[in-house]
Amino acid sequence: MYYKKYEGKRIYLSPMNIDDYKIYTRWLNDETLSRGLGNMKFLFGEENEKEWIERESKGNNYNFSIIDKNTDTMIGSYGLEVKDNVSRRFHVGGFIGEKEDRGKGYGTEALELVTKFAFEILNANTLYSGIFSFNEPSLMAAKKAGYKIAGKFREAYFYNGVYYDEYLVEITKKDYLKHKKYKEIVRV
Repeated sequence: MYYKKYEGKRIYLSPMNIDDYKIYTRWLNDETLSRGLGNMKFLFGEENEKEWIERESKGNNYNFSIIDKNTDTMIGSYGLEVKDNVSRRFHVGGFIGEKEDRGKGYGTEALELVTKFAFEILNANTLYSGIFSFNEPSLMAAKKAGYKIAGKFREAYFYNGVYYDEYLVEITKKDYLKHKKYKEIVRV
């Protein structure tokens, strides 16, 4: 079952459901998704994924399932990892799991919604993430959501015989408040 914790135009954020561990396991073992997350070197089994969801649901981080409002179907996941409570700095990351749902703007909307949640509900000051240079759709989504490239780690990720750069993207609360688009994505 999914719960509308925070709602956008086409999607809503729901607390992760432990019963979805098989779907997450399938997604995380899909090469097209796993390489963009930097997870190709890891093996994901159902038991491990179930334990991870249970552990994370009791922790201090915020992990959401991304649910399509029209179908109440889970299409991905986004989360916020608390990195520094004093400076109010969070790492943000996520994905759209089903191939047929990628490239439709769901990732951008999910990132915008998670960003809005972080700044307006959690009182975050800075959000950041790393995006590999070959993952142009994620880099475009971050830019659309108001994130800026703050730096680059050269040859930071080895995949399939090639080293790729990793971009560090970030958004501060000041940047967020200037980004007018956020005022329109959640019903009040």
